[in-house]
Amino acid sequence: MNTIFNITNGDYLAGKLKQTAISGEIIICREALVTGPLQADYPDELWKIRAAFISENYSDEKVNYYQKVVSEFEKMKNIPAHSEVNLWFEDDLFCQVNMWFCLTLLPKDRNIKIYRVFPKNSSGNNWEGFSDSNDVDLQEALESKILFYQKDIDLGCDLWKAYQSNDRNTLKQLSLHPSDCFHFLQKLIDAYQNINPETFVRNLMQDGTMNFIAVFEKFRNELGIFGFGDLQVKQFYDKILGEK
Repeated sequence: MNTIFNITNGDYLAGKLKQTAISGEIIICREALVTGPLQADYPDELWKIRAAFISENYSDEKVNYYQKVVSEFEKMKNIPAHSEVNLWFEDDLFCQVNMWFCLTLLPKDRNIKIYRVFPKNSSGNNWEGFSDSNDVDLQEALESKILFYQKDIDLGCDLWKAYQSNDRNTLKQLSLHPSDCFHFLQKLIDAYQNINPETFVRNLMQDGTMNFIAVFEKFRNELGIFGFGDLQVKQFYDKILGEK
């Protein structure tokens, strides 16, 4: 039985890790919790809400959500005692919200050691994350991992609860808590509370940038802190097109 688990944000990084000599079972977080409804008291209720949202907005069958997404979350909940868990998440809001949620799923009563693995360019002006990391970079990132102490785990869980309920005052307060496991919390929460990504896309289009590739490129260059992929930006783009 594996005692090392590497949790990645998405399949791309999981694929890169599989090509390295890094040991451990890989579990993939395949969600985009930064967008869509989150209000639910229990995981099963959240799965139902998210499956409906994904099906409606991304033309995917609800059953696929359970097979591809929920199955991975269940693996997190079932990690055995005395395991080591490495959280391979980037610093942007997209990845961070997913990581906060994953922290709530990890068993709290099994003496599991949890570590944060940072991308090599973990800086507030570079949101590329692991995208340009090679095998050596990934190994070095793992060797530089940071242990989650209980206060860090609690902070992550509290951040998720506040984000889930859109409690902006609490998010602001939590962002002030220092933690080696979370970089740029203040910057992330400030962006979340003061920048509207849809308005950014709308302004671009109103100013004449109508090609989606150009819109997405400008979004990534200027609002990389959100970590949105083309699917999230395309939602804004299609909505605004439909209003014309």
